[in-house]
Amino acid sequence: MSSHKFNQQQLTERVLSAKQVLIEYLSAQEKLLVIAANVLTSDFGFIRAVATSDAETIKSVLQNHGKRIDADLMLLTDLSGSLISSSRAILSDSDLNEALIKSLINSPGKSFFATINQHFYQLILLPVKAPHTIAYSVVGFEITADDMDALKKLTGVDVSFYDEDKQLLISTIGVESFRQFQDNLNNQLTYRFMIPRPAYITEELLLPSTSAAPVGVLLTSSLAPLYAQYDEIIIHNLLLALLVAIIASLLSIFLAKSLTIPLTKLTKLAEKFAAGDYSSTIDLERSGIEARQLLSTFEMMGQRIKLREDKILYQAQYDILTGLYNIYTAKQKLPEYLASGRQKLLVAFSIRNFRQINDRLGPDIADDCLKALSARLKHTELIEIQMAARLDGVEFFSLLNLSEKLSPIHQVDNFLSSLEGDFNVAELMINLELSAGVVIYPDNGTDTTSLLRRTSIALDNARKSKQRIHFYKDGEDEAHLERLAITDALKNLFKKPDTEELFMVYQPKINLQDQSIKAEALIRWKHPDKGFISPELFVNLAEQAGLIIELTDWVIDSVFSQMAFWQNKGLIVPVSINVSAQDLMHKDFEKHLCELVERHQINQALVTLEITERDIMHHEHIVVAALKRLKSHGFHIAIDDYGIGQSSLSKLKDLPVDEIKLDKSFIMQLASSEKDKLIVRSTIQLAHQLGFYVVAEGVENEAGLQILSDFGCDEIQGYFISKPLSAGTFYSWQKEYVEKNIS
Repeated sequence: MSSHKFNQQQLTERVLSAKQVLIEYLSAQEKLLVIAANVLTSDFGFIRAVATSDAETIKSVLQNHGKRIDADLMLLTDLSGSLISSSRAILSDSDLNEALIKSLINSPGKSFFATINQHFYQLILLPVKAPHTIAYSVVGFEITADDMDALKKLTGVDVSFYDEDKQLLISTIGVESFRQFQDNLNNQLTYRFMIPRPAYITEELLLPSTSAAPVGVLLTSSLAPLYAQYDEIIIHNLLLALLVAIIASLLSIFLAKSLTIPLTKLTKLAEKFAAGDYSSTIDLERSGIEARQLLSTFEMMGQRIKLREDKILYQAQYDILTGLYNIYTAKQKLPEYLASGRQKLLVAFSIRNFRQINDRLGPDIADDCLKALSARLKHTELIEIQMAARLDGVEFFSLLNLSEKLSPIHQVDNFLSSLEGDFNVAELMINLELSAGVVIYPDNGTDTTSLLRRTSIALDNARKSKQRIHFYKDGEDEAHLERLAITDALKNLFKKPDTEELFMVYQPKINLQDQSIKAEALIRWKHPDKGFISPELFVNLAEQAGLIIELTDWVIDSVFSQMAFWQNKGLIVPVSINVSAQDLMHKDFEKHLCELVERHQINQALVTLEITERDIMHHEHIVVAALKRLKSHGFHIAIDDYGIGQSSLSKLKDLPVDEIKLDKSFIMQLASSEKDKLIVRSTIQLAHQLGFYVVAEGVENEAGLQILSDFGCDEIQGYFISKPLSAGTFYSWQKEYVEKNIS
């Protein structure tokens, strides 16, 4: 009996050892997740895509990065935890557990276990910073049947993951009801000489998870082999009690050596694996076959983890398509190359005609062009390249020693020319056109982060100005940082419920037939330190930073509140409000707009929503569908800045539009430009034939007003009528205008 208890104790220790092995294994997986998430959140191109709300680039980076590191799930959420993008197209906000996302946000860098969309994951979250946190990235490895088989081989016991409701998540045991299985484990007994004894030995472990949805793991090992071994010995040797005692003593010693010693060695080996030492091994030649098989499985697991870590490390340092350094590695290694103190050129360049190549020849040939360019970048003999990297997409980076014989611009021009020559790709001769942004070290800075940022700024300016080469100029970085500061200040404004920095002004609009008055609501921002900030600047930055939804909500709420105030004073004024494509594409915009109408008791027919033709054309199907729904609620729809975008009257006739606003570029010089007169007159005539109401903005003088009246324009707006007015001034101006012109 004592021998039996001893061996049962050894089996218990084996299960406990299996528990320790499992803990070490999950810890190793967590480290892999941390590496993968750090790579993604340090990616310069990904940070920029998140900061500019570039949905296509974000989704592409998540999918490509997920493939590179074998991650099963890649997510990006906003600061509130709402889903922005996912590597899985079917994933949506409804699939995410709110408590899980909050737990991840509250514990960045710590792994959690959770079920998402009927899949079981080990997840980790890290913030995306630019330089403040702008979003959260979530990386996850799915725990699959193959992983479970490996865990069973590794631990030597059955492994079952379950949730708070005792529902089975995944298991090495083929059972349908985990609750029933667990009850059987606790209740099932075997009998020996009428003495009951447990049939199984189990060990439970709670895993890091949300308090609302805890996850546990159950390790299970059957005691049957142990019982069978001893029962057979007792039955066959009952008459040889003394011999049985001797054999039992010898056998217990043997089992102690064959189980305890190998398991102790395997535990130490597991600790070395967890520390990253995969070259260690142990000698179990004198142990049983089971121990040797477990060792073989252990060593195989170590080799696979090492291969996976090596693969992740390579993918973390190199761009998979081109074999060049990625931006993360370039940022790490740049200080080493700059340490010599010699003047250098930091060159970021992109392919101007890549979109045409991709659209006309297909993505495969476009990728081959990137490979060919990278190969030439590695092996060009004309210029000594210190370091080369692929930043993101079609953007590359090179570090050159500054030539003593050539001027910097000639050196960069020669460098680009050496890369642009014809490429033979798929039996096609393809020529690449490059644009470059250049920073000179140490003239333009010595800090690695600043140098790379300024190089990127120079490249952006080269593309915007359509230059082949643009050298960074003092002040460009400050302007970039100033835009970031404005964006950050705007974000903080929405945290102040009663801010006085943002306010609305109203520019009068006059109907030329009956002299009735309308208004266009325009937002203004007076910063306490920077003074008035251009609406064109901060609205554009709000769109890039994903703040336009909050800004538009604030505007609509403020305008409706003012309309309700005027209404109570007996003034009924139709008001136009500018909205963006991002607003119309937001799933809650329509609902929120209708709720505000109801809250302020505003007549929808008094509200005109203005959207530029550019926004409609860029997201036509989604935006047009949203406009149709809004029009069905009674809102009026107007096309703003008409004439400078991509639309035409023939296309507009099918849109849910009530009016078009002629862009002021056609109106301001109307009296002196025959071409503008021809364009404006024909546009008004055609618009009327199609049933559109026509508004002209930018009326600066009486001559322009008279011409528009002669052409039959319905409504005018401009400084000749009035500049934008505060709400109080507008009320007084309206009363004075009515008394003067209508009474």
